[in-house]
Amino acid sequence: MTSSTVPPQTANGARVATLRLRRIDPWSAMKTGFVFAVGLGVMYIIAAVLVYLFASSAGVFASFNETFSELTGNEGPLTFTLFGVLTVSLVFAVIEAVVLTLLFAVIAMLYNAAAMVTGGVSVKLAED
Repeated sequence: MTSSTVPPQTANGARVATLRLRRIDPWSAMKTGFVFAVGLGVMYIIAAVLVYLFASSAGVFASFNETFSELTGNEGPLTFTLFGVLTVSLVFAVIEAVVLTLLFAVIAMLYNAAAMVTGGVSVKLAED
């Protein structure tokens, strides 16, 4: 019996390879998760600043403070500044980056445990 090293071909002559993903390295998943988390954190900070600038220019904070002072006789509680919004959004972005990075590693370990039982994910690749 001989074995062939030529991959099987489909009816139209394209080569087909079947691969099985049995293990994901948790360290690689963690590094990839960190890159995604940093990108997500940057988007979060930009979105928070844009929402603050839009609400501030629309007069939302001034209107709320004016209504609050008319009802209670005290100053309004909303004293948002751009620095405060940046600080809070940066803190949330850092927390999100840490949690998401660790979550990627945990998901990779859970996949590895499941792949030991099921054999992993089978992928069929074909040449066009």
